[in-house]
Amino acid sequence: MNRQEYIDLQAECNTLRGMLAKIPGDRVLSRASLEIRLEELEEKLADTSVLECEPAKAVLTFNGRPVKGSEGILAAFASKALSSFSEAITAVGASLHATLAATGPVPNRDQYQMMITGTARGSFGFQLQDATAQLEFAEDSTVAKALEATRSLLDGSIGVDDDQLAEAAADMDQRALDKIRSFVSVLNDNEAVCTLMHGDKSFHFKDSTQVKRSLERLSTEYLSESERMLSVVFGGALPHRGSCEFQIEESKEWLTAKIGPGVESPDSINDHRGEMVAAKMLVTQAGHGRPRYKLLELPAWPTRQSSE
Repeated sequence: MNRQEYIDLQAECNTLRGMLAKIPGDRVLSRASLEIRLEELEEKLADTSVLECEPAKAVLTFNGRPVKGSEGILAAFASKALSSFSEAITAVGASLHATLAATGPVPNRDQYQMMITGTARGSFGFQLQDATAQLEFAEDSTVAKALEATRSLLDGSIGVDDDQLAEAAADMDQRALDKIRSFVSVLNDNEAVCTLMHGDKSFHFKDSTQVKRSLERLSTEYLSESERMLSVVFGGALPHRGSCEFQIEESKEWLTAKIGPGVESPDSINDHRGEMVAAKMLVTQAGHGRPRYKLLELPAWPTRQSSE
């Protein structure tokens, strides 16, 4: 069980308790199925070992025109840069669990927040930490994944490898990418650079030229994302790896697509191998590099005719 599944079970328990509170005690039959389901979930939660673990941490430091060595940083710039970075992490984190709408509230945004825990010297910056209580499961927290995904995208944005950039962007939706672009724009507008350290990895803009290059390669003209309906044949799915194989109609090349968070029961893909279907894919491409694919929802499978 991962952290999100545990949270979902807790939410379902709370919903069932609320429903039971509205049903009179003498309506035994109406209450029975809900009580049985609640008891099953509570037993499952009780059998899960949950401990608070070390929250995700990062260090974000700045240099350039708004920064005076290790003495200080212009408050207006620091406020805008930190807000923009925080919004990027929130959007990236949320996009790992749901397909984000172009506008409107970010779903469950409180689960992807960071807080400032101190300042960082050398150049001037801030120590950041996951603001949500972390649960010790086998996988990293969503904030940790969002930090790593953001670091990886920024790293790809200053290089020359279009495939590396597309691969880093392929698991993010357009809104998450827009938020990262906004953060880099804040740096560019203020002639600033930054260093992001998370875990044992770090990313560093060495000068304003790299910031400009990053902004160009992250632009929608260079790094494009589009939702497309493609006629495909699936070869199978590996839900535990979050991927599936497919061929586009009239192509013999086998391609790999990531399975998006909106795909329920991805195992069902294995029941429809070899069938031509229309699949909704997010297609990400950087420059002249190879497209990357993410399956956004299960296709409407063809109706099978039963034999008499």
